Amino acid sequence: MHRVHYFDTSAHAFDACIEERPGLHEGDVIVILAEGVVGLASIDPIAITRETGALRHLPAMTREVLLDEIVHEAAQITDAVETALVHRLPVEPQYLSFAGRRHLLRADEAAVVLRLDDILAVADAIDHRLRALQARLDAVTPDSSQALFLARGIEQLAEARNRLATYARDPR
Repeated sequence: MHRVHYFDTSAHAFDACIEERPGLHEGDVIVILAEGVVGLASIDPIAITRETGALRHLPAMTREVLLDEIVHEAAQITDAVETALVHRLPVEPQYLSFAGRRHLLRADEAAVVLRLDDILAVADAIDHRLRALQARLDAVTPDSSQALFLARGIEQLAEARNRLATYARDPR
């Protein structure tokens, strides 16, 4: 049975873990609702949510590597993931495989993570397509339906590229 501890700030949660506060044990779930953070207690507490606060963020890795790298067991991670999902807090994608059957993931709870290289490759492809569409637009009659169609396509593609750049995350 896991225990859940609620804190006002992630800094307080971190300090409680470091000071080995009585009643707080390694593997207990720590929750900081005000910051949207859920993590696991240890000497170096980790966050399993996208928001980390003062807790440590682990880079993306497979389930097997993750279990080899940290001191926590799969059941403890599952408890933390379940707690985060109950509170509707976004969980880092690498931990979603630990979600139990008690909680069915909704589409808005799952996140697609793209590496910076993926985003740059797609942005380059969009830029190339934008140049090609602009060249076609320059070659048609400005008032034609083809010009209106091309202009709208350019506008939509440019908006998509801007949204992609907005969601590019720096991998901490």
